[in-house]
Amino acid sequence: MPDLQLIDRLGDLCGMASGYQDWDGTPVAIDTENKIPLLAAMGYDISSNAALKKAIAATQLKLWESPLSPVTVVHQGQSFSFELRCPRSKRPSSVELLITLENGDQVIHHADLAMAVLSETVKLERKEYIALKVSVPQYLPLGYHTLAVQGKGLTAEAGLIVVPEVCYEPEAMKQGAKIWGSGIQLYTVRSERNWGMGDLTDLGDLAAGLGKQGADFVGLNPVHALYPSNPLHCSPYSPSTRLFDNVLYIDPEQVAEYTDSAAAREMVAKHGELIDQLHSTDFVEYDKVAPFKMSVLELLFNEFSEKHLGKGTDRDLVYTAFCQSRGERLDQFALFETLFEHFRKSDINSWGWRCWPEAYQTPDSDEVRAFAKAHQARITFFKYLQWLMDEQLHAAHIKAKDAGMLVGLYRDLAVGVDSNGADVWADRNLFVLEASTGAPPDGLGPMGQDWGLPPFNPVVLKEERYQPFVELIRNNMRNCGALRIDHAMGLFRLWWCPNGSTENSDERKGARYGCYVRYPLQDLLGIIKLESHRQQCLVFGEDLGVVPQEITDSLPPARMYGSVMGIFQQNEGRYTAPDEYREKALAMLVCHDTPTLKGWWDGRDIDLMASLGFYSEERATADHHAREQARKAVLATLADLGEFPEGVDLEGDTAPVFSREIMEKFSYYLALSASQIAAFQLEDVMMIDSPVNVPGTSSEYPNWRRRLPRSIGEMLASKENRQFFANLGGCRKAK
Repeated sequence: MPDLQLIDRLGDLCGMASGYQDWDGTPVAIDTENKIPLLAAMGYDISSNAALKKAIAATQLKLWESPLSPVTVVHQGQSFSFELRCPRSKRPSSVELLITLENGDQVIHHADLAMAVLSETVKLERKEYIALKVSVPQYLPLGYHTLAVQGKGLTAEAGLIVVPEVCYEPEAMKQGAKIWGSGIQLYTVRSERNWGMGDLTDLGDLAAGLGKQGADFVGLNPVHALYPSNPLHCSPYSPSTRLFDNVLYIDPEQVAEYTDSAAAREMVAKHGELIDQLHSTDFVEYDKVAPFKMSVLELLFNEFSEKHLGKGTDRDLVYTAFCQSRGERLDQFALFETLFEHFRKSDINSWGWRCWPEAYQTPDSDEVRAFAKAHQARITFFKYLQWLMDEQLHAAHIKAKDAGMLVGLYRDLAVGVDSNGADVWADRNLFVLEASTGAPPDGLGPMGQDWGLPPFNPVVLKEERYQPFVELIRNNMRNCGALRIDHAMGLFRLWWCPNGSTENSDERKGARYGCYVRYPLQDLLGIIKLESHRQQCLVFGEDLGVVPQEITDSLPPARMYGSVMGIFQQNEGRYTAPDEYREKALAMLVCHDTPTLKGWWDGRDIDLMASLGFYSEERATADHHAREQARKAVLATLADLGEFPEGVDLEGDTAPVFSREIMEKFSYYLALSASQIAAFQLEDVMMIDSPVNVPGTSSEYPNWRRRLPRSIGEMLASKENRQFFANLGGCRKAK
């Protein structure tokens, strides 16, 4: 057993927490032994106490022998300064700063260090080091700059990022406007024309229709790229990459090449029976939709290649500009897609880069370079698909704005990526593959949660000057007016779980034996603020569950809107009064991780969990009793607001069955809230009782497949729905 004090010391250097407050506010100490597998996952040798001491010394020396951190983020309205480290014996009296701005201009600044604040001292290997706080000019523009420092016996260079005080907000939101819109899972959308799953034409039609009825946004599930060659891997929250998009959302019939491609039109005509079959299904049949859609897209690419590619036409110039704007990352992603497809054809069980021959498991091998050279046409095909996605997503957002929406589309940034996908393959050093993100044990989940997503290594992230995070945020703010950041607490800390199962094992693996690892909240938040201004993008942070004080103290001042989940707002016999809701928040009654409103009211979620064996009979009985009290609390709250459903006896022994009127009245309760943004789910408008996702399940429930029962055309044309939408708008304007 290693010396646990040494484990704690090394853990502290790596940002591992010693404890946290539980979901009910109870302090919880993290067992030092939990850090052992996680330190090993980060690459440290912990095989002996001598190795631990060596790791601690090396980590400290690496920090203190580097005059500058790899990157410094400074916030407007706060101190513009950075830390300069050096041996005390070599403390310079002054240094020259050369700041190369993002546009190439240079700023030269002389910093007198005679009165510089000494922020820290440390003694390592009989040598004393100091850290000085050095100021930089306050007039530096926002952006990504480079800082070079030169003094007596000292030269160093680092990144310097200057960020605004707050995130971007539309002027109306700054003035307190209260808006409403709908949140959807795009693949669930049914229309008269799609091929069995919602697509970007549906999205534009929905946005235009809702915009004309007073909505200001349509919120999307993550549209990150999955695996077109493995379509049954369909969770939008377990993507291959968060930098590019899911091409199954393309509408082939709206691609410019479709009109000119007789082959594509003929293929669609020949498969009319398949399209009709896909139209009629209750669940998305990805394994049928994907190969058919991809085969048509291949024909469109052939048309593009013949008529435009490399020929200097307008289409060619726009495509080339897109590829140049996305740079090497696009080339690398298209190469991954080509490799994935290639190895999948020879082995149906090839579900990611770990299944490939070793020579292909890294992007910079000779074998991969040779493969890329031999498969340029296919790589170009996958780049073409990303361009089509960008075109159609942009068109949908423009339709939303043209319909009068203040925000338009809002996108959803998943908390992580699949360890077998393109992001990890491209930059494996950035991820900790022997750990995954999740949640600690709590009252609802005594074993904790393991989401199976490898976390960023915070040390490597900073060494890379946050460039992967910059690209991540920038790419997800494309073609939208707002970005929702899933699990915003991950900006400050993530619960790391040692990979593996604790069943039939004495090893300390799984979510129960995890540890919180800290991330540079203010730096990451600063980058979000900067990118939001550059792309005129409102930002929401999903801050539900156990929210540390640091998040509570940081997000509202930065104008990152928080989240409120209505069904969890019960307080004894009532629900939170609408005027007590958080102002700077996105409020909704339910979401993709909860039952639908009807399913919640009817207790279908409790019955489902019991039928799957997750709840005991006693637990199910207790939860049904609690749900009855929740239903009565809803009715009491509606009575207080003068929105009580007709013909309902408030003093009755049981609450009434769910009805359209209850759905509408409960929705008006949310629409009357002080939160500036209110979202309503199309599932609830359609009175659906089955969830789109059951957290904690995989094969037990058909997650991410359930479709809407009616088309968006029918939903938008309904007089009942149109009146409901008008009433939502009236509630939002009520004083």
